[in-house]
Amino acid sequence: MTLGSVLLGLSFVSSPMMSSRPVERVALASCTPPPAVSSTKSTPRASDRTRTARPPADPTSATKSLENLSAAPLPPRARVRRSAALLALSLPLLATGTALVVLRTRSFDRQVGSCAIGPAQPLCSEPAIVAHAHYAAAGAGLVGAGLGLVTAGVTAAVPVTRRVWLAEAIVGGATLTLGAVWLAAESAAYPRGLGDDYVARVGPWFDRRAVAASLLGAGLGLTLGAGVGLLPPSRAARRSAWRPTLIPLGLGVVGRF
Repeated sequence: MTLGSVLLGLSFVSSPMMSSRPVERVALASCTPPPAVSSTKSTPRASDRTRTARPPADPTSATKSLENLSAAPLPPRARVRRSAALLALSLPLLATGTALVVLRTRSFDRQVGSCAIGPAQPLCSEPAIVAHAHYAAAGAGLVGAGLGLVTAGVTAAVPVTRRVWLAEAIVGGATLTLGAVWLAAESAAYPRGLGDDYVARVGPWFDRRAVAASLLGAGLGLTLGAGVGLLPPSRAARRSAWRPTLIPLGLGVVGRF
């Protein structure tokens, strides 16, 4: 009985059903892949390498480049066009101002000469004398503005820096202020009344008023010309300098500089 039971137990242990389970477990354990190793720690990214290799930005270099660009003179083509535009604008001002000064000065001399003979003369009219003085001063102002534009046009033809244009703008503004104050003072100092000394006082007043108006015009023309010189060159100025334009009253010319 005991021998039979021992044989039965040995046959049960050596059966294929009992021996296949541990073999399957070992096979499954051997087939599982090993855990993946992260490569981010070992190999750095290309962007990280470029960031570390790039030198730090220098703010002073950008400021110096902007200062050099602003201080550099204009290109030759832009200089020629601006100079031509300023000189062309000064011509009608000079012509009109000279005509007004010459014609109104002659009329003023005739009026004052008649007043020297006597206040009862037909040409001795105080409103006419004042009108001649106003028109002559306006002509002197136009002549001064034309001369200021000529100065700016000659400067535009030379390769100068922005400092020269700034200096001209400052000088033009100072001259404009001086001329305006002087002209206002001379307008207030007009010798009213056709007295005995009217002819002796109105002549120097006429001359001083014309000089003050010419200073005002010269300052205005020089300031405008310096403002044109301080403008940066545009792309449209590189393509065309002058082009005809139809306007409601006729044909005009527009300059780009």
